Amino acid sequence: MIKKISSLMLTLILLVTFATPALASQVKSDKMELATEMPIEKGEVDPSADNNTAKNKGKVIVIDMNRVNMDNMSRFKSISGLIDKSAFIGQMNIRGDKGYDDRRNYASIGSTGRVNILPETRISFEKSTEDQKKIYQAATGTKALNINLDNINFIDFYNQNKGEYKSSIGYLGQTLSSNGKKIGVLGNSDYYDSTGQFVKNRDFCLAVMDSRGRIHDGVLDGINKKKTNFPYGIGTDYKKLREETKRLYESSDLLFVELGDTFRLDEYKENLNKNTYAKMKRMVYSEANKYIASTLKMAGDNDTIYIIGSFPSRLDYKNNRRLAPVIRIDKSEKGSGLLETSTTRRKGVIANIDLGVDILNRFGLKNKFMNGRVIKSVPMENSFEYLQKDYKKIIAISSIRMSIINIYVTIIVASWIICALALWKKEKIPQKHRGKVLNVLKEFVKLGLIMPLAFLTAPILQARTEPGVALSIIAATIVYYLAGRVLFKNDDMKQICLFASAMIAIIVVDSALYTPLMESNIMSYDPMIGARYYGIGNEYEGVTIGSAIIGFAILLEHKSIKRWMVVPFLLLVLFTSAYPAMGANVGGAISECVAYIVFILLIYDIKIDFKKALMILLATGGLVVAFAIADIALGLGSHLGNFVNQILANGPMEIVNVFARKIEMNVKLAQTTVWVNILLAGLAILALIIFRPNKNFAAMKAKYPLIYKGYLSIMVGCIVTLFVNDSGIISSATDSIYLLIPIIIIMINEKMSIENVNKEKIC
Repeated sequence: MIKKISSLMLTLILLVTFATPALASQVKSDKMELATEMPIEKGEVDPSADNNTAKNKGKVIVIDMNRVNMDNMSRFKSISGLIDKSAFIGQMNIRGDKGYDDRRNYASIGSTGRVNILPETRISFEKSTEDQKKIYQAATGTKALNINLDNINFIDFYNQNKGEYKSSIGYLGQTLSSNGKKIGVLGNSDYYDSTGQFVKNRDFCLAVMDSRGRIHDGVLDGINKKKTNFPYGIGTDYKKLREETKRLYESSDLLFVELGDTFRLDEYKENLNKNTYAKMKRMVYSEANKYIASTLKMAGDNDTIYIIGSFPSRLDYKNNRRLAPVIRIDKSEKGSGLLETSTTRRKGVIANIDLGVDILNRFGLKNKFMNGRVIKSVPMENSFEYLQKDYKKIIAISSIRMSIINIYVTIIVASWIICALALWKKEKIPQKHRGKVLNVLKEFVKLGLIMPLAFLTAPILQARTEPGVALSIIAATIVYYLAGRVLFKNDDMKQICLFASAMIAIIVVDSALYTPLMESNIMSYDPMIGARYYGIGNEYEGVTIGSAIIGFAILLEHKSIKRWMVVPFLLLVLFTSAYPAMGANVGGAISECVAYIVFILLIYDIKIDFKKALMILLATGGLVVAFAIADIALGLGSHLGNFVNQILANGPMEIVNVFARKIEMNVKLAQTTVWVNILLAGLAILALIIFRPNKNFAAMKAKYPLIYKGYLSIMVGCIVTLFVNDSGIISSATDSIYLLIPIIIIMINEKMSIENVNKEKIC
C-alpha cells in the first residue's frame, strides 16, 4: 500500500509543479464585467454601528502624511498629547494585490479587497473641464461629476484580469455617495521626477473615488506655491489649504486631505545632505503640525479624524519597516489605546482594507462585498510603548526569517541526502568508523524535528532584535536536544515521540490561547506580508498533521496508551487547530480530518474501501460546514466565514476564483519556495528505500506495524493538504518531515544492528 500511496503522491506533486500553470491561467470568469457596466452597489445601513459619529451624524476627516512613520508622528505637538489621552493607534499593513506601492495601497483602502494597478499606468485626477466631462461620459456611459478618472475602465480591466483577488474598486466612495454622503479631496503630492519632468501625483484619490472613478468635489490644483527652501522648490500653500479645508468640511461628509510636502521630502532626500535634510524636515513637519492642530480644533464634537502615514519612506521600506501608522481620534470618545480588527486579531495591527470599512461604519453604513472589518478600540495604558516594542519584534522576525528558514531547509535536505547516500553506499565508509559516522548522521537528522519546536517556543524569550531571535532559537534547540538525550539516551524512537508529542501539545495549548506563539515565530506568518495574521500558519499545518500521527503511532507501538485514547486526543487537536476562533485553518480542518480518520481506521485494522473513503469525505465536509456555521453565527470573521460570505455575495464563481488562486499560488511556490526542496529530497529518498527492492524496509514494516500505519496516514495528509491549501507545497513539505525522519532513523538503526550481528558472528 505504501508504494501505491507514494506513487500517487509523486504523480500529484509533479502534476501540480509542471502541469497546472496552464490551468491556473485559464480558470477565469467568462462573465467578467467592468464596474461601469455593472449596477451600482449601494451597500446598506449598519445597525451595529456603535459610535457617536454615526449616531449623531458627524463627519470624517482623513489626513495623510505619506512617508511619515509612527516615531515621527509621535513627536508632533498636535499629536503627542493625544496619543496617551484621546487617540487610538495602530500600524497598517500596506500590501496591495501582488505587491507594495502607493497606488495599490490607496486603491485597496476603498475597494472590496486588495487591488492591482500597474505603476506606470496614467492616473489623472483633476477638476474636469466641460470637454473632459464629455470625454469621460463617452468612455464610461456614466454621468460625470467634478472630478473624474477617464481611464477607469482600463484600470478596472487590468485589475480584474491580472489581479489575484479580482477585487472591485471604489466601493467606499460608491457606498457613501449612494447613501447621500458627499466626498471631498484636498491637496496633492505633485513633484519632479528624475528626468526633471513635472508629475501630477493625486493617487490618494483612488481611496475615496466611487466605482466609476468619480469624486463629488475637491481642490487638487493650485494648492501649492513656490518655496525655494522646500523639496523641489515647491510646497503646500497652507493658508489656502486651511481655507479650502473649512469650505470642503462644510460641504462634505468625508474629507480626505493629502499633505504632499512629506511625500516630496522623501522623494527629494537623495538631493540633500544630512544637515540640509534635517533642516528641511523640521520645516515640513512644523507646517504639517500647525495644520493638524488647526484641523483638530475645527472638527466638531462628533467627528472622527484619521491621521495616517499611508506608505513608509524609502529608507523604512528598505529596512523592512513596512507597516504604516494610523491614528484614530473620535472627538466624542474618551480614553486611549490600540486599534484592532478581526482581520488581524492582533492588537495594534490592522489591514488597509479595514480602513475603508471602518470609515463606512462611522457613517452607520456597511457593504457586504468589502472584505475588511470594522476597527475596534482596545483601551490600554502606554499604548505607544507597547506598539513600538511589538513593531520591533515584528521587524526583527521578518528581517531574519528567510535566512533562518533557508538554514533549516538546508539542514534537512543535506542530512537526508547524506544519510541516504551513507545507507546506500555504507561499504564505502571504513568499517571501524562506520558506526560512529551513522550515529552522528542520525543525531544530525533529528534537528529536522527539533528546530520547528524551537521556532515555536523561542518567542517566550521575547527577543526583539535579530541576534536575540537567532540566539533564542539556538538556545531552545540545544535544550530540546539535551532533553531527548537525557530522558531517552539510547532510544531514538522515544526521542522522536518526545519531540512530536511536545510539538502537538504546544500547538494545542497555543491554539486554545489564540496562538500567541504562532504569531511571533520564525516559521509562521508575517503581518507585513499579510498573507495570514492569526491562527495556525501553513507551515505548521503540516507539522500538526505529522507530529500528532507519528507521536501517537510511537506511543501505540510501545503500548504506552490504549487505542481508544487516540480518538479523543485527535479530536482535541482537530478542534483547537481548525476551529475559527482558535487555529482557524480551513485547509487544516480538511487535511487533518482526512489524515486522522485514516489513521484511526488503520490502527483498528478497518479496511478502507470506496464506501469508507466516501464516509471520510462526508465527515470532512460536515466538519467544515459546522465550523462555517459557527464562524458566521458567532461573528468570528475568520477566513472560512469570509469565504462563505463571499460565495453568498458573489455567487458560485467565487469558489472557482478561490481555487484558481490556490492553484496559481501552489504553482508559484513550486517554482520559487525553498520548501519544495524538502518535497523533492523526500521523494528521492522514498524512491531509494521503498521502490528499489529492499528487504530491510519490509522488516521495518513487520517490526513497527503501527508506525507503518502512521506513515500511510501522514502520506494521505501530504496529498490532501497539497490540494486544499493555497500554500499546499509548504504544508506538504513540513508534513513529510515527520514521515521521512523516522524512516531514516529506523533504517540507520537496522543497518547498524545488522553490522553488529555480523561482527558477533565473525568474532
